[in-house]
Formats: sequence, structure tokens, C-alpha cells
Amino acid sequence: MKRLITILFVLLTSSTFAQSPQPATLFGAVSYDISSKILKNNIRVSVSVPVGYDAKSDKKYPVLYVLDAYYSFPLMHEMHKMMSMEIEPAIIVGIGDDRMSLPEWIISRYPILSYDNVAYEDSFHVASLLGGAPVKLHSGDGAIYYDAIKREVIPFIEANYKTSADRGLTGHSLSSLFASHVLFKDPGYFSKVGINSAPLFVNDDETMRLEKVFFESKKTLSGKIFISASSLEGKNLFEKRAKNLATVLKSRNYPGLQVQHHVFENESHTSEIGALTGRILYFFYGLPVNRSLGQGHKADK
Repeated sequence: MKRLITILFVLLTSSTFAQSPQPATLFGAVSYDISSKILKNNIRVSVSVPVGYDAKSDKKYPVLYVLDAYYSFPLMHEMHKMMSMEIEPAIIVGIGDDRMSLPEWIISRYPILSYDNVAYEDSFHVASLLGGAPVKLHSGDGAIYYDAIKREVIPFIEANYKTSADRGLTGHSLSSLFASHVLFKDPGYFSKVGINSAPLFVNDDETMRLEKVFFESKKTLSGKIFISASSLEGKNLFEKRAKNLATVLKSRNYPGLQVQHHVFENESHTSEIGALTGRILYFFYGLPVNRSLGQGHKADK
């Protein structure tokens, strides 16, 4: 009998440890590799539809395009679901590939998210983020990348999903610098723009020069702009410049423009990402609902 029990135990434990690992997935999200003639490469796009989305319905939804999907899309996708009672239904589209290592991602994103070729920034990026690795970076392909997004990615999404004309664009860090260029170089195409911990100091504060030229051209902005920084990433480089951009935009008194500025206290350049995800979703799509929890519970006295 003991021999039989021993054999059964061995078989059961062997079966348990013999389980093959399964790749983790984001439930409810799908991804596409869009062939880009502009970039001569594929663009990885991930899509999260809202709760209750019906492809056969006539209902159309706003779309938030999220750059740096390598890390931002999983957060947006999950918060999008968790906040479904607090925000209006929207489609979340992540742009960027996550099937690579961190160094590979840093190297691949750098050229396409920078609008200007600045040799100093290229070398600084290698030294600070890649530990001086024997790699050469070349900035300045942002305009080409945006062309691919506007002419290839967005048409694909709008042809395959129930989208409205309400488009949003958000990023973090370098992709937010990219978003700031889009804001002033293609005004109105996106009605919502997120600029979070953007290195606005790049190329001698070029974003502020773009804003000044835009204002002097007598053009206007409308919609919503969310600008943020975190208290631990550097008051001069990030916090001060984010506040300056928000203050200037508010002072322009553009009709129909809402600007929200926020500093994430005791957060770093990277740890703020989680905190800003929910805040930006609510600013862009928040419903006028009671957001408290547990009202009516006997302990709520």
C-alpha cells in the first residue's frame, strides 16, 4: 500500500512540475503588426476596447492613442477596465512594440520620437541610459514617424473600429516631447493631448519656441491638455518647465481649451507612470459620478 501511495505521489508531483509555461496575455486586448511603407517596417499596434463594445452597433467611441506602448499600454488597458464606471467608454490604442529587451527598446524608440537631430542629446542619451555602451544614436526621425501614425496607423484603426472624430494622444518622457511637437505642428487633429515628464529642455527649450510661434500665428487651440511632472525627477529640468508650459497655455485664453497641470509628489520619472495613468484617463473622459467607495456601509460613520 505504501508503495502504491508513493507511486501516486510521484506521478502527481511530476505532472505538476511538468506543466508548460504559457505566455502571459492582456485579457481583452489584441495586437496587430501594421506594414508601414513610410517606415519600411512594421508598426506594432495594440487595441483595448471598452466594456460593452459592439462592433455591430452604430455607437462610436473616442480613441486615445498611447505612445511608448512598451510599458504604457498594459497600464492603460487595465486601468481602462477598472475605471469603466468613472469614465466614458473609449478605445485605447497603444503604439509601439513590447517584444524586446529594455536596451533594445531604448535604442529603437529614440530616433522616431525625437523631431530634431541634436548631437549633444544623442551622446547624452547613450551615456545616461545605456551606460556608455558602444552604440551610436541618431535623433530626428519624429516627423517621419508621425507621418506613419497619421497616414497608416490611424486610418487602420478608423477602418476597423467604431471610432468618433474625438482623438487623443498621450506619451511620457521622450514620447511626450513628441506629443508637444504634434500639438503645435498639427493643431486640432487631436482634441486631447498628454505631455507627461517631457524633456522640454531638449534643443534649447524648442517646445516653448514652438508655442510662441504658434500663438503669434493667430491660430487657436481647443480641447484638453494634461501636463505633468514628478517631484523627484528634477525641479529645473522637468517640474519647472512643465509648469511654465502649462502657465503660458492658460495665459493665452484660447476659447474651449482646458489645461490641467499636476506634479506627482514623491514620485520619480518612472514611478509616476502608474499614478498618471488613472489621472489622465479621468481628465480626458471622466464622468460626473460620485467616486467615493463604501457609502452606506455600517462602518462609514
